[in-house]
Amino acid sequence: MEEVGMIKHRGFFFFTALLLVFSASAYANGQSDLSVKEIVARNIEAAGGPKNLSNIKNYSFRSGPTTYYMSKKGMMKQTEGRNDIITEVILVEKNKVRKNCFNKVTEISGIQRSTYQCLAQLQSGVFTLQNFGKQLESKGLKKFGPQNLYWVTAQVGDLTVDFYLDSKYFTLKRLVFKGFDEDQNLYEINHDFGPYEEFNGVRIPSTWFRSQVGTRGRTVEIADVKINPPLAKNFFSDLTINAGEVEIGKGSLKGNVIQSSFRRNMLTIATNWTDECIQGAGFKAKDKLVLQLGETEIEIELLESFPPRSSLSPGAKFIVPNPRSENYVIYLISPEFKDLAEQLEPLLLIRLIKSQSE
Repeated sequence: MEEVGMIKHRGFFFFTALLLVFSASAYANGQSDLSVKEIVARNIEAAGGPKNLSNIKNYSFRSGPTTYYMSKKGMMKQTEGRNDIITEVILVEKNKVRKNCFNKVTEISGIQRSTYQCLAQLQSGVFTLQNFGKQLESKGLKKFGPQNLYWVTAQVGDLTVDFYLDSKYFTLKRLVFKGFDEDQNLYEINHDFGPYEEFNGVRIPSTWFRSQVGTRGRTVEIADVKINPPLAKNFFSDLTINAGEVEIGKGSLKGNVIQSSFRRNMLTIATNWTDECIQGAGFKAKDKLVLQLGETEIEIELLESFPPRSSLSPGAKFIVPNPRSENYVIYLISPEFKDLAEQLEPLLLIRLIKSQSE
């Protein structure tokens, strides 16, 4: 009898455990069987609900020197600059992406265009999937460490885009771009979104971390959020920048200081001169040039690229292309330039001429 009772007791626990496993499995399967429409609806609710989102005609936020503007119509505009100086504008439209950097206008194509267009769809929808419509396909739940995230995918131009949403709150946690680029070969960029914060009834991420294999990654911190700021009618088609004026002469250039800084006995001066300006003036690598800042004249050397840091020494003075933009940057390495640094301000007139010692 005791043995029979033991068997019944074990059978009860086995049945109970089996029932719990079955229930958990059924719950997980039920959740993973959510349709794309249901996932998107819950994602929109998590952002503030359809009514609050529909009241947004446009909005903007800032991260460092970059300001992002989004239109309800799916367009995006990025401006780069500080102190009312705009050195770069990127306009993202449905069929094209254009950039004006220091008055050099180009059209962005291929995988980079697809990246910008996907971000415009996402951000104009207030970081929800509402603008992707029939492009979306549900892949169920995917485990990332201790988290189960909803996996939704879409094809945007040349990219396969994977969206991963929190399985409890339905906010976007991760965005992955995958594709093939002729220059970079395999192209994969991750965006991991931080805590969401509420602004005027809508919730958007306060930060996101952008990373790519082989790079250090970059954190975007959102600040100065503005809902429905007043914008000109042509704002989302206007490529105008504000980076001063340039005059090109034979053996001379006039332009402006964009920004400057003095750190570790090195004065850095960003200019509004580009390759076209340097070539138009007839300057070539290794030329000795005279930099004129008011009544101050300094002889500097034109270099093709930033020299190895091991070769730098106090007294080095040179101008080189900016590897992260279209303009040229001047470097003056000496503690004596601290006083000069205090005199510099944005859009200060500067001049560059061929040295008489050439």
